[in-house]
Amino acid sequence: MGRERIYSSAAERQKAYRARALAPVQAPPPQTCKKRRQPSRPKQLAEIDEKVQHLLASYEDWRDQLPESLEGTNQADKVLDTIEKLSEVANLLADIDPPLGFGRD
Repeated sequence: MGRERIYSSAAERQKAYRARALAPVQAPPPQTCKKRRQPSRPKQLAEIDEKVQHLLASYEDWRDQLPESLEGTNQADKVLDTIEKLSEVANLLADIDPPLGFGRD
């Protein structure tokens, strides 16, 4: 018992081959990326602290570069208020000492 025939004759098989050969090449399906492992909690906390420090430095630069004509305005007050709150957040983040987990940190 042999395999079932797909084409009834050699002519049909050759016609199907030529149709496949002349057909436009299709791009292969995109490969799915492996899901990256999330960094540990202490590393996430360190990244947040680094971002807050960067924001604080940029707001302090903004405050230092404000022209004298804007001193005492609503915008200058908001910049100062933001700097104060960011420094409080930076101090709170610096005080956190997270536990290490299962020897992977």
